[in-house]
Amino acid sequence: MQQQPLTPLIIELTDPVTEEITVADVLVGALNFSGVIVLGAVLLALLFAGALIGLRRLSPSNPLNGDASNRTRLDLHLPSR
Repeated sequence: MQQQPLTPLIIELTDPVTEEITVADVLVGALNFSGVIVLGAVLLALLFAGALIGLRRLSPSNPLNGDASNRTRLDLHLPSR
């Protein structure tokens, strides 16, 4: 019984080529991340403001328009002269 000749297995190890990251890349990434957070905060603020305005229109608390209000008035305004 004759064996097959062994062929060597050659694996070539090379360093992967990576792109250099500069300070400018880090700053641009940080500004992009900050911009996304600010944009999200503005959108949430507009959403909550719209919800509060909508709730105010659904249940007005003005006694002059004929709608009775069960809210307590604190009279914190300055007295008129």
